[in-house]
Amino acid sequence: MQRAFLPSFLLLTALTAGLNEARATRLALPATVQDTIVMRLPNRATLTLTVRDAAQLRQLKNYHLDSLTTRLATYITQAEAAAKAGATNQVTMRFYPDKDQPGQNLPEEIRITAHKPGTDGTKGPTKTQVFLNKKFGITTYNKGDGENSITIDTNGSASATAKGDSTKRANRKDRHTVDLHVEFGYNTFVNSASNAVSSGPPSLRYWSLFGGSGMTGIGLDYVQPLAYSKRAKLALTFGPEFVSNSFMLRGNDQWVKNGNLTTAERAPDSKQIDDSKLVINSLNLPLMLRLKLRNKADKRTLSAGIGAFGGYRVGGNITTEYKLAGSDNKHEDKLRGDLNVNDWQYGLQGELGFHFLRFYAKYNLNEVFKENQGPQTHALSFGFRFIGF
Repeated sequence: MQRAFLPSFLLLTALTAGLNEARATRLALPATVQDTIVMRLPNRATLTLTVRDAAQLRQLKNYHLDSLTTRLATYITQAEAAAKAGATNQVTMRFYPDKDQPGQNLPEEIRITAHKPGTDGTKGPTKTQVFLNKKFGITTYNKGDGENSITIDTNGSASATAKGDSTKRANRKDRHTVDLHVEFGYNTFVNSASNAVSSGPPSLRYWSLFGGSGMTGIGLDYVQPLAYSKRAKLALTFGPEFVSNSFMLRGNDQWVKNGNLTTAERAPDSKQIDDSKLVINSLNLPLMLRLKLRNKADKRTLSAGIGAFGGYRVGGNITTEYKLAGSDNKHEDKLRGDLNVNDWQYGLQGELGFHFLRFYAKYNLNEVFKENQGPQTHALSFGFRFIGF
């Protein structure tokens, strides 16, 4: 790192003693805003001071800026070494001189963010923040090309800006996270056609006291950041999820399995169907590209994602609840095992959401049933996904 900005601190002392060659400009700002003094030094460094009154300017000498430059040189050397040896593109180090040596009127905090040197041998940008007290901060920025700038802020905005500055964002840039997601939705049949088994798609019940044709799922999302900016983050997410899809028939229809055929048939008049549903449980591995947006306050807002999924059936059943004519007793028939459905499931999915709530849609590219062993149809699921528990 270049030391071009260090002599500028020494000039601060000279400035407080009566430097008269600096140019001052009165800003037309609100009453709480101050005068700004800008100095351009021979070594291409720029020094900017913002003060409310002359008293605050005279207070600079109380912080022993001459000795502070020596401390900064030591701290910056440590930060450069850590950045060079670190695995990430930059390293942020914090030092607390006032706590280490109390009673000497030293800065409360010194925060240095050093970037790893470039492959061409040049140094990356370096940002240094020195907090003399809660409302008095100094920020220096070295662009890595020989240009330096220093800003002194006396109204507390330096500490407020620090909360959402590039250092905080950089800490999130390469951070891998694992989120738990839960989803609830509904299923329907689409892209259906007639075949030797069925003349069309079975008629499904969607809204019911027993849940209708629904979908529930739970899984983990491993988030791998790919690209990052101040307002947006692009990440690749993947992870296992368990999904249960149910398809409940409407009216007095029931699912019937006869050998290698699974069909939806109307029950005889002597049998009153309460509900008859086909349940398919699968273990999936979704892969999605997600874009997350943030507002000016650095809060998460909208997000969108698109991707694919693939999985294998790990269970399922056909459950039929009914009453016989002349009896109020309920009966239940449950069939497990091979239901003539495709064991492998794969398809496309997308989502759009706000904060932790997302609206999702999934479309199965393969048919629900094996060829000529059930209705020729595809499954479409849609509902809500909750992320970040």
